Amino acid sequence: MHELSLAQGLIDQLKELAGAHKATRIMTVRVNIGTMAGIVVDSFVFGFNAVKTETNCVREAQLKITEVDGDDLILAQVIME
Repeated sequence: MHELSLAQGLIDQLKELAGAHKATRIMTVRVNIGTMAGIVVDSFVFGFNAVKTETNCVREAQLKITEVDGDDLILAQVIME
């Protein structure tokens, strides 16, 4: 399931962002997923929720997904403190 590896990659990116901004908690993550990206959104959400529990700063993050035209997976916004 490549959605799980994509979710893990997103978590890794979020950890780096939190460290760079000295944030201790990520509250909201907004992602745009292209309808032609070949990503099963429900599987991606499941993977994100499963993997986030292993990382303190991301553990409480809410994932918000917008499906858009195209074939990209884009990290659109991160709200952290």
